[in-house]
Amino acid sequence: DYRIGRFAPVDELAKLFREANVLYWAKALLGFVYDFVNHAIADTSDPLPFAIPQVRFVEAGLALSYSQGNSKSTLKTGTACTAFLLKKVIEGEDFTKFIHNMDPDPLLD
Repeated sequence: DYRIGRFAPVDELAKLFREANVLYWAKALLGFVYDFVNHAIADTSDPLPFAIPQVRFVEAGLALSYSQGNSKSTLKTGTACTAFLLKKVIEGEDFTKFIHNMDPDPLLD
């Protein structure tokens, strides 16, 4: 039985900010790696002994829901009350998802 759980809003917001920040830096570092590889390929006259895979991180962004503040609410107006990590849906038949959030083992099959 699989159920989606949520952290307390203050904990969830901190965790999602961290995950979004990690995605941001991971994408930047992967870009540097491919720039280095492409530069090394351009500088050699020898053929590559194997194909270099082109992987990527999913496009993602952090969406925050803010309190509107009413007489019954204990939250101040403009307080972030819910956060969501939005991820782009990747369509197409040539896409392989290697790692997902439920299991860190690569999906090679």
